Amino acid sequence: AQELKTKYLINLASNEYFKAVDSKLLEPQIVTPVFKDRKNGKYKVLSFYAKKARGQMTRFIVENRIRRPNGLCDFDTDGYRFNESMSSNQEYVFTRDQG
Repeated sequence: AQELKTKYLINLASNEYFKAVDSKLLEPQIVTPVFKDRKNGKYKVLSFYAKKARGQMTRFIVENRIRRPNGLCDFDTDGYRFNESMSSNQEYVFTRDQG
């Protein structure tokens, strides 16, 4: 096994795929971006849009050479904006008002 030399792991896998990982065995802090759209007055994860947003976030991380989770807060593609009040240290929530 190869040692990971990072303090953070940004989880951009779908929930189904990430369930295959035993996260208790990982040393880095896991940060999961979550993308929610407003629908009927409430924010919900809409899987079609969330999948696209995870790909866009991956591109954003690579192109901007993001090294720490707080760098994710500047992501603003397709109308998504970091929602600090809905976020935690483990889950960074991005919301938008149109799908």
